[in-house]
Amino acid sequence: MRGRLWLNLLLLLAVAGVGTVAWLQPGKTPKPVAPKLTTIDAATVRRIEFSPPRGQAFALLREGKDWFIEQPRLRAQPFRVDTILELLSADSTARIDPADGTDKSFGVDPPLARLRFDATEIAFGLTNPVGMRRYVRVGDAVHLIDDRYYHHAASQWPDWVDRRLLPQGVTLTTLELPGFTLNRPDATWQISPERPHATADAISALVEEWQRAYAMDVEEAETVPTDAQAVRVVWKAGALELAIARDGDEWLLYRRDAPVRYRFSDNQGKRLLEIQDAAPQTAPGPTPADIAPAPTTADPASAPP
Repeated sequence: MRGRLWLNLLLLLAVAGVGTVAWLQPGKTPKPVAPKLTTIDAATVRRIEFSPPRGQAFALLREGKDWFIEQPRLRAQPFRVDTILELLSADSTARIDPADGTDKSFGVDPPLARLRFDATEIAFGLTNPVGMRRYVRVGDAVHLIDDRYYHHAASQWPDWVDRRLLPQGVTLTTLELPGFTLNRPDATWQISPERPHATADAISALVEEWQRAYAMDVEEAETVPTDAQAVRVVWKAGALELAIARDGDEWLLYRRDAPVRYRFSDNQGKRLLEIQDAAPQTAPGPTPADIAPAPTTADPASAPP
């Protein structure tokens, strides 16, 4: 038995040795590390300018840890900004310099779209069908990189608006909705007109829906429908004047301080407008069904500045 044990141990060591040799692959040259597109530290960038193929140019500005669209001034999507900043350190799988005498028809002069990170411009050209990589120009050199950034560079400013309706971490103090108003002068919410069957938990659930409201989409909207119902949201450091209207089986929430509207599903809209009462009310207030749908005509006077 002792001899068999030693034999098994020797066989195990032999197999481990062969595996180690195969993994190390002695004599084989390691694959070279691809150079980066730029040497810019993304944490130092303060401004990103977009020149898309369609629509107007726009810019994103860093303010502390947050990013904002410059005009109209709205919070930008954090995840999308992080993605576009990764472009600075993207792997360059090939580099073509003017001195190479190679064909320069890569679609970068003029470019399809341009980004400027502070003083550094990155111009986007055509895609290479081999590997589906895209040509980009930085300075006088043309590079090939993974084609995962162009659709960001070619997007419009509404695509960058944060879909969170309110700043993260706000504490609401007033919520004016069609049919009733909630105020919290102290630790307790007060409702007007009074709704005896509205429990404290139901009111808290409604407030939490607003504090974490996240739209399905954000769209440009120059005007507010004339029949949209007024909504006002107040927190300790700010407020939003809004208007809400139905659009088929969805809800549109318009900002009065910026030309945008947030699109919510039917269920989202109901959770933002209704208190889930513990029992039926004797004199119910307006429900989402009472709110008029968004008309096809709009009142220019109601447009945000």
